[in-house]
Amino acid sequence: MKYYLAIDLGASKTRIAVCSKDSIIEKIVETTPKQGDEYAIARFIWEAAIKHFPEYIENIEAVGVASIGPLDIKRGVAVNPTNLPFKEIKLLEPLTKYFKARVIVANDAVAAAWGEKNYGLGKPFRNLIYLTLSTGIGAGVIVDNHLLIGKEGNAHEVGHIVIDFNSELECGCGGRGHWEAFAGGINIPKVAKWLASKHGINSDLLEFLVNHPEATAKDVFEYYRRGDRLGVLVVDLYVKASRAGIASIINTYDPELLVIGGGVFLNNQDILFEKMISGLENDVVTSMPIIKPTGFGDDVGLYGALALAVNPPRELVEVQGI
Repeated sequence: MKYYLAIDLGASKTRIAVCSKDSIIEKIVETTPKQGDEYAIARFIWEAAIKHFPEYIENIEAVGVASIGPLDIKRGVAVNPTNLPFKEIKLLEPLTKYFKARVIVANDAVAAAWGEKNYGLGKPFRNLIYLTLSTGIGAGVIVDNHLLIGKEGNAHEVGHIVIDFNSELECGCGGRGHWEAFAGGINIPKVAKWLASKHGINSDLLEFLVNHPEATAKDVFEYYRRGDRLGVLVVDLYVKASRAGIASIINTYDPELLVIGGGVFLNNQDILFEKMISGLENDVVTSMPIIKPTGFGDDVGLYGALALAVNPPRELVEVQGI
């Protein structure tokens, strides 16, 4: 029997799964390496696969990689990823050498869109967007059944839509006023401190952030759930920023379906979903699409990577010369 390896490379965690043609058989979740050379992550993936899936390695038909971006899509290399300390992360060339199998690499959100199209909510639709609200913000876009790629493979970096051109908030990429600066998970503690300073707020959340420099978006949302005044302001700004970003991508791509995933969203779906889409139609010039959370949960990137491996999109095959 032939198997497929699906890899979801994120800034915080890397998920690796052995799959059949249709579903995940076994998976592991590991902390993404933060040190080493440009081959460090490819070696880490190879060594983890050998360690956890030794009985499958000889029968891997193809490998799909859903990777953090931005990408040099032709080379299959992540270049200056916003939330990882590498200038380059080489994936396509070393993984092809290690696994001796066909490898295809795409941005994680692009892969997720392809996964939704092949296995999930997107099956009946020709026009769909997958939006990830996680450590960063990104999207994958399919228009008239064509997966959008772009000249360098980055026709989906919606997190860098400018939603406030007068903003003081700096994005991880160095730009100001980007959607990701307001709502990227890695930036949420910084947003909280900025709001506290701007409005002269003292609260339990601010005290926690001052005393815990390693605090994350999870902590901020926890204080929101406790009714903390600063936490409420942060989430309110998150919702407004995301509503603006979502309206922008709907107006730009005219999808039939918008699927939302990503760790920050999925872990706080009960807070965010209805708030983000409420009143959205007032800022949309086309007809509203269907908007739903992904049905795959945290595995959406793995199903995207599996779809790349099993049914590689023509647009990527042409670019990567597979």
